[in-house]
Formats: sequence, C-alpha cells, structure tokens
Amino acid sequence: MGSYSIQVICFQALFLAVYYLLLRKETFFSYNRIYLLVTPVIALALPFIKIAMLQTVVPVETFASVLPEVVIGDAAVITSTDAAPVTESFSIPWLQIYMAGAVISLVVLTIKIKKFASYFSYKQKGSSIIEIPSSTEAFTFFNYIFIGADIDTLSRKQILTHEQIHAKQGHTWDLIFFEILKVVLWFNPITYLYQKNISIVHEYLADQKATEGISKYTYYEELLNTAFGTSKLSFTNTFFNQSLIKKRIVMLQKSKSRQSALIKYIVIVPLILAMLVQVSWAQNAEKNGGIRNFTLVISKFGNGKGLYSVMVKDSTKLTSNEMKFIKELRDDKSLEINDIVEDVKNNGGNEKNEGGLAMILMMRLKESVGELAEKYNIKAFTFEELKEMQKKDPSYAASRINSSEVVEKEGVVDIPYAVIENVPTYPGCEDLVGNDAQKVCMSNNVSKYVNRNFNMNIAKDLGLTGVNRIFVSFRINKTGQVDNVRVRAPHEALEEETRRVIYNLPQMKPGTQRGENVGVLYSLPITFQIAE
Repeated sequence: MGSYSIQVICFQALFLAVYYLLLRKETFFSYNRIYLLVTPVIALALPFIKIAMLQTVVPVETFASVLPEVVIGDAAVITSTDAAPVTESFSIPWLQIYMAGAVISLVVLTIKIKKFASYFSYKQKGSSIIEIPSSTEAFTFFNYIFIGADIDTLSRKQILTHEQIHAKQGHTWDLIFFEILKVVLWFNPITYLYQKNISIVHEYLADQKATEGISKYTYYEELLNTAFGTSKLSFTNTFFNQSLIKKRIVMLQKSKSRQSALIKYIVIVPLILAMLVQVSWAQNAEKNGGIRNFTLVISKFGNGKGLYSVMVKDSTKLTSNEMKFIKELRDDKSLEINDIVEDVKNNGGNEKNEGGLAMILMMRLKESVGELAEKYNIKAFTFEELKEMQKKDPSYAASRINSSEVVEKEGVVDIPYAVIENVPTYPGCEDLVGNDAQKVCMSNNVSKYVNRNFNMNIAKDLGLTGVNRIFVSFRINKTGQVDNVRVRAPHEALEEETRRVIYNLPQMKPGTQRGENVGVLYSLPITFQIAE
C-alpha cells in the first residue's frame, strides 16, 4: 500500500508538472480537460501493469546449513550486555490512519452536500434554474443552474449563457470525480491541484463558448463590473470566482494556439513508458526480494524419491500465501516435517545478509506438497534452475551464500547438511552413531579448532575492540576436504586469517547420499570479544 501510494503521487506529480510547463497556457481547453481527467487515472493504474520484457531475472538465494556460533577471544568478558539491545518493535498503524483520514474526508464531503442541498428548497417545479433570494451567487450543479436574485437583468443573461454551457458539457461530473479521489486519496496533495486546475479549464471552456458571436471586450467588462459573491463548494462550477477573473480575462484575450502546438501532448508517451519501466523494475525487485526471503526447493533423486525444502530468511516478511502454505504443511502430520532451524537470531545486518535463516523445513517428496504449492501460487525451484539463474548474473554471488554453491558434478548434487543421509565425520567422531551425534561432535570440534588456531593478535593489532563478528561459508567436498570458503569480516586481514583457519580444517570422512560421496554445505558464524 505504501509503495503503491508513493508511486501514484509521484506519477501524478510528473503528469501535472508537464501540464504546468507545456499545456496550461495553450487554448486547447478540451484537450487539457481530457488530459487532467485521464492522467490521474493512468497514474492509479500504472503500478498494476506488468510487462515481462521490462523485468530482469535475478537469481534466487539458497542457503547453507548454519552451524552453532563459535565464540573466541576474551570469552570471559562476553556477557548478555554485549548483545544487541532488544527493543520493543513499534509499527505504525498505517491502515488505521488511512481509514481515519478517509472517514474524516467523507464527513467533510457530507457536510458540503448537506449545506448545498438547502439550496434546492428554492427550486420551483419544472424549472432547472433555481433563484437564490438575497444573493449574488451563480453556479451550476449538473443540469441545475443556481443564480442570485440580486443579480441585475443584463448580467443575468450573460451568466445564464455561461452556466448553461457548464451544464451541457457535464463539468459537474469532473468535479464529482475529483471529490471521490479526495476521499480515497485524501493524503495526496496532487489530487487537490488537479481539481483546482480542471475548475479553471471549465471556466475557459464556458467563456470560449459563451463569447462566440459577441464582443469579448463586452464579456470581460461585465465580469469586472458585476457585484458578485462566491459559493465555496468545490463540486460546483462558480461563475464569480475572484481568483479566476484575471486568468479568464487574460485567456479571453489570448490568440488561439497554433495546431503545431498539439505536438506537446506527445510528451505523455515517453513519460508513460518511463513510468512503466520504473514500475516493472519495482515489481521485479519486490518479486525477487520475496523469492530470496522464501524459497521452495525440490530435489529429485535417482531412485524416484526426493525432498522438498522450505527456506525462510525472515519470517516477519512472509506473504499471506506463504504463511498459509507453511501452516498447512505443518498441519499435515503425514509429511513428517523436519524443522531444522527453529530460531536463528540475526544479531546484525551483515549476519542477516550472509544467510542466517529463521526457518528450514525438510520433507519427503509427496504429491500433496506440490498441490499445496500450486494452490498458493508458489513455485518450486530445482537445483538446476537455481544454477541457471546464477549463470545469468554471476556477479550477484560475490557477497552472498547463494546458488553459486549449489553445484552438480557427475550427477551428484551438493547436499545441505540438514538433509544428508550420512553427514561428514570429523576425525575422532567415527565411533558415534547417528547424524545428531555426529553433528554435535563436529560442531564441538570445529569450535575447539577455531579457538585454538585463530590468531587473535591480528584483531588487536588492528585496534579492534568490543564484540566483532565474522561470517563464513564453506563446503566439505566429496573427498572430505574443505573448499569454496567465503568470508565476511570487519577487516580484510581477518578475512584472510579466517580463510587460513577454515582451509586448514583436518581431512574428514565425506558425507554420503544413496551410497555416493557428496559435497556438503556449511555456514559458520564466529564471534570474538576484545576487551577495551
């Protein structure tokens, strides 16, 4: 809603800027009326238009499994006070604010209508001309012309001619349209400017028609000499509007615009195209941002079996359909879902970017999952599709743990640690039975190894103090060796040290899937404290 509103306001502002700069002083009043009526509608519709050819395919992120955090350095001084402060989240109730504004705008419009309705008490049966006692007001509402009884006979004739043109050309419909827009888009100042400008165009149109066959000098002289009042109702066409008199006289004296000036309206075409490009880019960014946050991956094995993997980076950014999809998955006990990550806390912006997951759900390949995904319009990506998307934008992989790490060699796909049949085995853990025991042994030994081998003097020499975090991703390949190490650290020297430590992890027994050695992906957060 917020993004849509901003786009509408910006587009309407651009259209109105074109009107002010190029069209306002031209005498093509009918075209200007159409422009002022059509462009706000175009601005409302553009954000909904999708043009596939203008959108760019951006690869989808997949994530490595997250090992428990390794704490190194002056661990004794790390306390709960070093953690990022937890503050209560405050969200602005935008919907409630919008509804309150719309209700207030509707109440204001209702008061205007109620005030205006009192004028109909002077209506005489069968007459569309309503005379208002003790008044010099003159205005039109649809086919009804309201005119003050105190207006002299000569002026009355001119005014009636002018107001009848308003009625005949249906100008009230235009103003009612903008009154509705002011209720719906009460927060948009551009709507009020649109209504003001179209009211001016209405007067130009009526003046242009009324002066056909008569002296323009006599007409605008009458405008100046008449004692007048003004009805302050924004949905009526008022003859006597003090702020408009000068503009109307100037426009009456202006020579007709040349036909060649019509080319100015062509500027709307490239303007709309530019807006469409912007909308398409915005839609693409939103779409891919959603895919990166929620990814459904399907893995099919040679024996006909397979897995579905649901990966969620930030559970607070799930769409309604994604939340319903996950709920129904959890409610289906037959799926035997393995919830790998129940709660991964993102302590900082960089940690979140490096692939910290709020949720990983693994389940066997079943037809019911595919049907549920189709029900909620969720696409399941294969590893091959992720790999192809990665090829289209290889630079994207430089700073994230993503599909570049999903590789296939000799028909075997690298498997996330959470779903592999037999996880890699750290030296000394061979006698343990089961993946859970192996995982705990692996985590403990990696933590001890990093603590023992990481050179903390580098951080001290760099002058770093307090809590610092490093994020590492790596793979234990089919031979049991570490490769594909990627690091994000506060300083390049720390990145190099981290690579050295991880690459020197001891040779391990590789993980296996269906009896074959496979590569296994990992993500390892490292935190160290340097006392000040």
